Amino acid sequence: MTRSVWFAFVSGVVLVVGCGGAPAHPVTGAPGRDSIDGTLVYEARSPTFSGASLRVERRPARLVGVRALDAQHAVLGATATDASGAFHLHGAGRIAFVQFVAKVDVDGYVVSVATDPDGTIPHSFEVPVPTHGALEAVALDDTPNGIGGAFHMLDTLLRGEQAVRSWLDATLPELYAYWGRGVTTNWSFFQGEMPLGSHRFRLELLGGESGRRATTDTDEHDEAVILHELGHFVFDRLSSASSAGGTHPAGHFVDPGLAWEEGRATWFAALVLGRSVYTDSIGLEPRGSLQAHTDLERLNPPPRGLGSQESVEEVLWDLVDGSAALPTDVDHDGASVDPVVLLRAMLDLGREPSAFPCFPTFLRYVVDRGIVTEAVVRGVLRNGSLPESLLPANGVTPWPFVLALDRETSGRIDSISDPAPSGGPRMPRTGFDAIHTYRIEVPAAGTLDLHLIIDGAGSETDHSDLDLELRDLRADEIASSRGTSTDESISRRVEPGFYIVRVVDGGRDGARARYRLQARLTRAEAAPHTGAP
Repeated sequence: MTRSVWFAFVSGVVLVVGCGGAPAHPVTGAPGRDSIDGTLVYEARSPTFSGASLRVERRPARLVGVRALDAQHAVLGATATDASGAFHLHGAGRIAFVQFVAKVDVDGYVVSVATDPDGTIPHSFEVPVPTHGALEAVALDDTPNGIGGAFHMLDTLLRGEQAVRSWLDATLPELYAYWGRGVTTNWSFFQGEMPLGSHRFRLELLGGESGRRATTDTDEHDEAVILHELGHFVFDRLSSASSAGGTHPAGHFVDPGLAWEEGRATWFAALVLGRSVYTDSIGLEPRGSLQAHTDLERLNPPPRGLGSQESVEEVLWDLVDGSAALPTDVDHDGASVDPVVLLRAMLDLGREPSAFPCFPTFLRYVVDRGIVTEAVVRGVLRNGSLPESLLPANGVTPWPFVLALDRETSGRIDSISDPAPSGGPRMPRTGFDAIHTYRIEVPAAGTLDLHLIIDGAGSETDHSDLDLELRDLRADEIASSRGTSTDESISRRVEPGFYIVRVVDGGRDGARARYRLQARLTRAEAAPHTGAP
């Protein structure tokens, strides 16, 4: 990356605007200073129907890192901006440059926007100090590297983490967003702990294609998208995790665990923003567009129900709007639960020994604990033209299915029929009918043997390629069998507890086949007694 700097004297104050990269050169005649006061603001854009706005808004860069550098760019001291973007910087020597770093490491918040996949090099830019007066720095957005966007992204993540702490009194582990022009061009997503064992967690956010910012998809100014991905991180760390990930286009029934996680992440973003409209822009005015403009208060088109992420976000929003925190309730659905109460219920449900929830699981949970009445939930479902079966009878588990030891169960995967058997467009790989999810309880340590028998060749040629997966209750894969034959098998040593078994469409363009699934446990032999008689 390259770095460039422009500056001009304005009423005795140096206005500096920067855009990330290599060190700037000392200003001729500027010998440096022992200390300096200043402010940092960044340029932010807003989504419009024809892309991100051309108009920029300057906002304070809150709690970001500020470093004092000498003429050789060695660090002389460091501080952070305050909530207004102001700072006082003192150096152990003559300060020639001030460096602004897209990282917050203050009061337990550790979050950054990085240039590298391991999150070790935050975006930054340096500016020369003025010979006198305060330093007013602006992180410009209209540059090749879009350094203003990096600081907008950082501030949005900080805003979300501050909301979590105020709501739940929870401190989150270190988080970084990997972002840059040409880095990620398909979609934004939460990747989990990266590198493994580091206790640091990564979001990868769209930077768009290099040199095509006006027409390509970037997310640095899409606050709803940034907060949606942050929501995945928050729930992953504080609650349960029911999704193995994958694509989830609007207007489709997808795996119910995936729908639950995607829907509540969108709901989380709406809570932080305090509005029901979720937007995602592509490009810049006037050549761009809106990829998403969803109002959680409005009914989305079919399909609707279990497996619909839109249904999840709509009902969650309807449960909390009309409360003191969100007083506006356009559709007068009759529910007004404090959103913090609903958030805490998600955390509590995640601590249950067998927790692998979907949307109906959560609705049943909040009703059974008296957080909201059954009549109110059913009223919300009716008001949203949703099936009342989304609130199952007490004791009923609509998803995942139950897999019992030493018993055979059967099913049929079908991601080829269009419309899909469950309704809506067909959806290979991650659709509702492309995955069958089972929960199994293992009562003792031993070897768990899973056997999947496919009615067909199990190959691509006859569209009967099914795969078998064993996962834990965090949806992390323990073992898998992804062959192309009539049966798939897994044998794994396990400890007592609950596990997830998935029969998955393994074809490149879908699969349609019946199957039988068996599970057996060979208990571990007890260790021989070696004590005295």
